[in-house]
Order: sequence, then C-alpha cells, then structure tokens
Amino acid sequence: MKRLLYLFLLLLAPTTLYAQMIFSENMRMMLDSTKTLQGMITPSLNFQTDKENVLTFKNSANLNILIHHNRVVYILNKFELSSYGKNVTLSGGYLHGEFRYLLDRTFEIFPYAESQWAASRGMAFKFSSGLQSRYRLANTHSTLLLATAGLFYEYEEWEQPETTPDAKRYVLSHRIKSHLSLSMRNKIGDQWELTTTAIHQATPDTYLKKARFGAAVDLKYNITPTIGIRGTYRLIYDTAPIVKIRKAYNVVDAGLDISF
Repeated sequence: MKRLLYLFLLLLAPTTLYAQMIFSENMRMMLDSTKTLQGMITPSLNFQTDKENVLTFKNSANLNILIHHNRVVYILNKFELSSYGKNVTLSGGYLHGEFRYLLDRTFEIFPYAESQWAASRGMAFKFSSGLQSRYRLANTHSTLLLATAGLFYEYEEWEQPETTPDAKRYVLSHRIKSHLSLSMRNKIGDQWELTTTAIHQATPDTYLKKARFGAAVDLKYNITPTIGIRGTYRLIYDTAPIVKIRKAYNVVDAGLDISF
C-alpha cells in the first residue's frame, strides 16, 4: 500500500509536454495479466553552458492498475524543470488519466480526463475530458494495430504573444471535438520496438478546415527486460491556432525507460 501511495504522489507531482496533444498510445505498456500494478518512468537530463548555466530535467511516468482482469486505471504524467542561473521554472507538464473497461479481447471503451500547460509555447492551461473507444485491428507476435475514436470537451487558455493596450492578455476557447487515431507497435527482433501514431482532432462543423493533426514515432532498445533507451519524435500541426503561433510544433527527445 505504501508503494502504491508513493507512485501516485510521484505521478501527481507538478507536471515537458507535447502541447495540445498527449500521445498516450506511444507510452502505453503491454498489460501483464499476472500483475496488478505495472509502471514505467523515463527520466532525462540536459546541461549546457550559455550566458548562465542551463540545467533541464525531464521525467515522464505512467502507471497501470489492473482490477478484476477487465478494468484498468491508467495514469500518465510528464513534467519539465529548468534552471537558468539561479532561476528555476516549470516550463510545462501534463496529467492524463483513463478508466478502461475491456468489453472483450479486441474492444474497450473508457472515459478520460487530462490537464496540460506549456508556458514556453504560450498555453497557460488546458483541460479536456471525454469518452473513447478502442478496437484492436491486428494482434500478432510482432505487430499490434489499434484504432481509436471518441468525442471530448476541450477548454484552452492561451497567452497573446503580442498585446496592444486594448487587447486581452489571454484568449479562451471551449469546444466539443472528435478524436480519431491509428497506432501501430512493431517488435523488431528481441530488443527493438517501434511505435507510431497518427491523430486527427476537429469540431463537427470544421472537420477538415480547422483540424489539428498529430504524429508520433517512438523507437526503443531494450537493454534488459526492465531497462531500455527510448528516442521519440512528435509533430503537432494546428491548421487554425487561436493565437499567433507557429502552426507546426516539433519535438525530438531521448531518455532512459525504467519499468516495474
């Protein structure tokens, strides 16, 4: 019980994120039906000398709790902590939670909720919650293919990059949107694993004109059954952002995976 409490405190600690989208499929672990509790943490550290010493620490963590073999509580968390000289800031973070109900071996339905913020990009706060369904299109020894569809409510609060005396500092948005995604996980030999995801999100009245697209690629090398090295690429393309920012957002990262 103490171990479970500790893990929840770790996950709920102040939480870099991939602004506006959380690619939860790429971080999801394969469920082991013999374990009630499974999890993984991915820390990374960067140090550079600029005008001041710059230290950046990133950590992501996820936790799976299996209940009666057909229900799963899934929690995903990430935060980025940066120091520039003597100044320490949280440049972003997220917390994502799902309650997954396995209707059968190939189909599941689940409610979810998540909160995000990305100060470096201008997103002060985001909250979304909805209902998704996931269908397993293929499941072989080396390949897992998943399709997901759902609806969700999204609230965003963005800071204006350039303000005038009469302009509001923040721009708010709250809409109902659809979510469609396709994810594939491939095992390459005994030690390599490749996971790719494509996402489409939009409101019902702007399905193609003002859509948000996302793509993710994870390549993992398993050193041992519990320790691996993961390299990631994330792309988010918002066709109509509510403030003046770049439409395309790219992130490349690498770190160590430690699972239990």
